[in-house]
Amino acid sequence: MIKKRIIFALLYQDGYFYLSRNFKLQKVGNLDWLINNFGFGVTANHIDELICLLVKKEPSNKDKKLFFKDINELRKKIFIPITLGGGIRSLRDAVEYFNNGADKVLLNTAIYNDNPTKEISDVYGDQSISIMLDYQRSDSNDNKIYINCGTEYKMSLSDFFNNIEKKINYGEIILNSIEDDGTGNGLNLEILKKIPKNFKKKPVLLMGGAGKPEHIYQGLKNDNVSGIITANLFNFLGTGLESSRKMSIQNKINLANFTSEIKL
Repeated sequence: MIKKRIIFALLYQDGYFYLSRNFKLQKVGNLDWLINNFGFGVTANHIDELICLLVKKEPSNKDKKLFFKDINELRKKIFIPITLGGGIRSLRDAVEYFNNGADKVLLNTAIYNDNPTKEISDVYGDQSISIMLDYQRSDSNDNKIYINCGTEYKMSLSDFFNNIEKKINYGEIILNSIEDDGTGNGLNLEILKKIPKNFKKKPVLLMGGAGKPEHIYQGLKNDNVSGIITANLFNFLGTGLESSRKMSIQNKINLANFTSEIKL
């Protein structure tokens, strides 16, 4: 049986990491701050994967160079798979991200436009591609998907699954709730009911709203959820991620059981 995953996400821009609440960013510190104040290298021993997102609509070469520099420094402190995303619009972009430390790449806006997923998959395989849907609830009982860092409405969630999902190559799908982002009030598990039964049956990850170990456990115990992603720095760095993992394992969630820590 494939093990479930706890994943942490870091949001990055202009040399700093950010907190996000409802997609509004707040600067919190640079790489030294992350490692020295929170011991992130040790903290990362309690997660299965890390996502690092360059949160700019159209990052320049200078933006990417700074991003890759810090990612390569961070890589020296951790020993887990890293997914990188932000501004990937083509196979050429994806190659650049893979060459700078990515085990997987995350796509969002590009899947609706030029859709480079087939080209990327031909080189790296479907498993190398994560796609993220940033969504909001709506009065019509459907959900609205937004692109470009949550600033532009694209289509309904049902339209995505009816018209887009089968045309793209990907290894997993992330459902990211804009309304729950950064609140710590709990995950929107109701979104799982909106996924049609005839979709590709790829792993589904939930993001947005996890603020304590119980939220991660509640998400992981759902049979339709393969992993939970949190970007909540202040709630989960320190002992929060370790506690989340212990709680879920004690409650029979099929997570990898890390029995020792790597000393850095």
